Amino acid sequence: MTSSTPISRWKRLLLEGGVIVISILLAFALDAWWDGRKDRKEELNQLESLRYELNESLPPLASILESIQSLSANVEQLSQILEEANGEPVEIPGELLGSAVSWRTSDVSTSTLDALMASGDLNLLSNPELRFRLAGLPSVLLDLTEDEKIAQEFVEFHMIPLVAREGLAKIAMANRIGFDNSTSGGEIVAHSSQEFAGMLAAKRVHLAYSELGIPRVQAYINNLIELIDTELDSGK
Repeated sequence: MTSSTPISRWKRLLLEGGVIVISILLAFALDAWWDGRKDRKEELNQLESLRYELNESLPPLASILESIQSLSANVEQLSQILEEANGEPVEIPGELLGSAVSWRTSDVSTSTLDALMASGDLNLLSNPELRFRLAGLPSVLLDLTEDEKIAQEFVEFHMIPLVAREGLAKIAMANRIGFDNSTSGGEIVAHSSQEFAGMLAAKRVHLAYSELGIPRVQAYINNLIELIDTELDSGK
């Protein structure tokens, strides 16, 4: 009896100690699980905001692309008219001349992504492919906006001065996109020249960059939305 009493006491102490250790580990596990749930919920909320912002950018991009394609068609038509004139004066629609001095620029909102990157929370996203693609979006947008800026500067510093020297600045500016006044429309007499033809060819190149760049951005954004949708579905 006396020899078994210390052993029983030690067993009881070990059992009680084991229960305490298990209780502590379980508490830590529950805390970690709860923190993980909160982090995942916050991640899903951020992804929902990102998805909304990206999705809202698609209709304006589609509208700008449609406008760019219209400008490109008008500039192509203007080039053909002047080429067929062989240096002789020729009447051209005001809309075509207005397209030569018009440009469009895109503006994709990235405020939610900017906040994630600034706070470092982008690195907490669980999907590595999504993290990589989101981190690459600013670079993709920069490629497009740089081309658009160059196209704008070309019009402002080269095309508009050219039509001004030809005495066509007033009617050209009146027919630019976004302008609507009594001097727009109608036919204008213009003279074809090698300089004018070269400028129109350069203008078509600038428009072509946008015609290629905007679909690339659209595809990139659509891919991001697909990745985000996959994450949101997995979190339901």
